[in-house]
Amino acid sequence: MFYELTKAYGKQICGVLYAAFAGLTLRKKPLPLLTLLALHTAEYFHIGRRIAAEHGLRPAEGLLNCLAYGFTWWLPLERGE
Repeated sequence: MFYELTKAYGKQICGVLYAAFAGLTLRKKPLPLLTLLALHTAEYFHIGRRIAAEHGLRPAEGLLNCLAYGFTWWLPLERGE
């Protein structure tokens, strides 16, 4: 069930989180946005880089996908969808 929800709404949820965290940053509370960016960057080096290479994506594309969408872009690729 989690996978299906992620597949259907994951990118929209990431967009909402970024918008909310950007709003907090404008209110001088940048920690949530910085944490999200740090986690997504670590995710790229942990698994996103490998998935991008396996599917013929350039490293920059893999990093941008991880930063923008987190695991919602590579999870379907890893599962073969």
